Amino acid sequence: MTNEKIIEAIQAWTRSSIALIDVRYQSIHREEPIQNYRMPTSMLVYTYGGKADVKLGHTVYHTERFGLFHGGKGTELSIHPIGEQLEIFMVLYKAEAAPFYKRQIHRLLERTNPFIQLYGFSPENPIFFMEKFQCLHDRWERESAMNQFYAKVVFCQLIYEVYEELGKAEIRFFEPDLAAAAKRYLDENYAQPLSIQQMSSLFPISASQLSRLFKQRERKSLQEYLNGKRLDAAKHYLRNSHLTIKEIAEGCGFVHELNLIRMFRKYDRMTPSEYRRKVIHNMHNPDIDNDSQRLYTEMGLDGLAQSTGDGELSMFRQTRSKEMILAAAMSLMLILSACTSNAPANSSSPSSSPAQSQAQEQPSAEAKGTEMAAQTRVVTAVNGEVEVPADPQRIVYLVGNNVGDILPFGKTVVGIDIYGDPSKRPEEWRQQWGRHIADVALVPGDDLEGIMALEPDLIIGSSTWTSSSPEQLSKIAPTIFYNEMSSLEERMTFFGEVFGMADRAKELIAEYAAKVETAKQRLIDSGIYDKKIVFLQGVEEGTPGLQGDKTRGIIYEDLGMKAPEKVEKEFFNRENPQSEGFYAPISLEVIGEYLSEADIIAYTNFDPDVATLEKKLVSVAIWTTIPAEKAGNVVYHSIADTLVDYDYASRMVSLDTFVNALLELPIARK
Repeated sequence: MTNEKIIEAIQAWTRSSIALIDVRYQSIHREEPIQNYRMPTSMLVYTYGGKADVKLGHTVYHTERFGLFHGGKGTELSIHPIGEQLEIFMVLYKAEAAPFYKRQIHRLLERTNPFIQLYGFSPENPIFFMEKFQCLHDRWERESAMNQFYAKVVFCQLIYEVYEELGKAEIRFFEPDLAAAAKRYLDENYAQPLSIQQMSSLFPISASQLSRLFKQRERKSLQEYLNGKRLDAAKHYLRNSHLTIKEIAEGCGFVHELNLIRMFRKYDRMTPSEYRRKVIHNMHNPDIDNDSQRLYTEMGLDGLAQSTGDGELSMFRQTRSKEMILAAAMSLMLILSACTSNAPANSSSPSSSPAQSQAQEQPSAEAKGTEMAAQTRVVTAVNGEVEVPADPQRIVYLVGNNVGDILPFGKTVVGIDIYGDPSKRPEEWRQQWGRHIADVALVPGDDLEGIMALEPDLIIGSSTWTSSSPEQLSKIAPTIFYNEMSSLEERMTFFGEVFGMADRAKELIAEYAAKVETAKQRLIDSGIYDKKIVFLQGVEEGTPGLQGDKTRGIIYEDLGMKAPEKVEKEFFNRENPQSEGFYAPISLEVIGEYLSEADIIAYTNFDPDVATLEKKLVSVAIWTTIPAEKAGNVVYHSIADTLVDYDYASRMVSLDTFVNALLELPIARK
């Protein structure tokens, strides 16, 4: 609040008619917080006696011992004690509307209306405010006209002291606790089809910054916290209701029962039905009216045929071995084949000759061959020429987290190796591309049996990544290997040929090129395009190293930014392509030699706890002497909130992630 605004606010208070509506005192406990109370009129709130998260509207503030807050009519108020309990005074008042002819007051309120302002601060003299609020409450409770009048006088004293403190430069306003606000939002809205990206737009910082703040506070990502809330709710309903799995999934925000089943398998190593049966089995209730007793018959055959009845589907309840299934399937095929060969041929006329029959069958065979040719195509891959489906519907992708090379083509991926787990990808990536692999299964590249169970019609791998050979995988389904480290344009062109979508490949290449040009112009406009930038990558407790051709490929190759000359000469040897893309560790003792000319440093850490990395580096004397660090032009990321991958989908997201981060640095021209 500027001095001008404070003066205008005091003038509004002086010239307005104020009526006290109520004065309340309440002691609230952690288990029974005030939640989503909508202020019926303007309110002054004073908290003391412990820490608390106070939410005014969409903003959450964190108080230590004392806090004074103000909100206007309709403001939503929530108070969550962090300790055992918290003391609260609430003063409800109303500013009567000025008569229409007092235009000066109306104009004043249009500029500054103190009766609807939202603010919170820690008072300089908390004991004074506590005593005044106590006196105000005591007088109000006595209800006589004289005491009511005295209460109004005390209220005016309080307002005077509030603006006295607001006018002091050293007053400590409460900074919005955005991590707490995000947590409260997830607590209240987890059952809705919630998008983390959409939720992040409610806050005045970027999604990556919000994710970082939340992780520092809660030690887990926004998505992990949301998954946990939904799982806890689902477990409650599984234990205490007869709802089906589908109904529980929809009611807890999972949208589809398959999402709930997948989450249970990931975090609890069982399905929802198994969890429900386990919990019920462990419930020991000797009461005669126990509703959880198993039904039985005199013959004891209640378990002969069972149905889960909760939405989960399975083809076999028990299977002794896969060999038995395969043997049964082969026997059935042989029987059908025998029946077909022994069946008499139908003819439209008794006089049809064998020659005529053969002539009639020939066009059918040719048509069948033409149809088969249209359903497949031959592509040249790293492992030679391979006949692949013209329109594959069930792809298993075994090249780690580079699945983004094929997702833009809209193909269904049913299996991916563990390094490509979509739940481990940044939220921005999942929002943009996750729908294409929503029901994907994780399968190791050497688990041939698991890959076979997914019934793929196309398998994609690479010689540097996939643990099984093309020969092994080809026995399951057509298999192509490609070079995931070739250029972006080469990879997209290759998959355009594989999927028969050459025009789509050209569109994707053009879209990325246009995105690069837009990003480049933003950097030029900010005045940092010509600055020297170095990308570091942290492993093994933060030991730094120059990052290879992944993230830096976007900045150096796509955008065309430059590294310091010493870094370019010793590490980015363009004459030796084999040196490209590798991690090169640098000792902290000599790191200054390579970073002294860097205007900007981007540090990506493998440990998601970026705060720990920053703390460790600050304790290193050499690091604190680096010019970019001293100027505050260092961007920290973890692999949990940014991307360092080489594929198309990742680059589309990473481009914005890193450029936005660079534009927030002090070196950028605002």
